[in-house]
Amino acid sequence: MQAMTQPTSSSSAAAHRGPFWRRLGGTLAGVLGLGLAAAPLPPAQAQAAVPQHWISYAQLASGQFQSWLSDPENAAVVRLHERLQQRMLDEQRNTPPEPVVVRVWVAPTGQVERVEFDTLGDAQSDADLRGVLSAQPLSEPPPRDMRQPMVLRLKLDFAV
Repeated sequence: MQAMTQPTSSSSAAAHRGPFWRRLGGTLAGVLGLGLAAAPLPPAQAQAAVPQHWISYAQLASGQFQSWLSDPENAAVVRLHERLQQRMLDEQRNTPPEPVVVRVWVAPTGQVERVEFDTLGDAQSDADLRGVLSAQPLSEPPPRDMRQPMVLRLKLDFAV
C-alpha cells in the first residue's frame, strides 16, 4: 500500500471544516508529490497557509504507514492484502480499488490512538488495517500545535 495525503469531501467531519483543512490537504498532497489529480489551491498559495513542520510530520507518518503496510512478515498485512486481492478477483475488477481515506489521530507520545475509515468490505480487513496502523508508535510525536486528524489516502499496490 502506498500512503498519500488527500483532503476528503465525502467525510462529514471534513465537510464541516473550512478552507484551512482543504488547503492543508491540498498542500500535503502537492508537497508529497504523490500524483494526486488536483489540489483545491495552487501549491504556492496553500504552502503559505500550512506550517512546514506539519507537512514534514505528515510525510514522516505517511512513510512509516507505507512501510508498515508493506511488511511481508506481518500476518495482518499479508491477510489484508490477500483479502483485498480476493475481493478484486471476486468482483472481476481489472483495476485496483479506490484509495482508502484514513483519518488518524496521534497522541503526544507518537502512538496512533484512533483510526477511522469507511469499511473495506469485511470486519477482518477493517480490523487488520486498524491494527497495523495502531500497533506501534510513530518514530516521533506530532508537533504540539498540529491539528488532527491527519487525513491520508492509502493506495493499494499488493506488493506483499
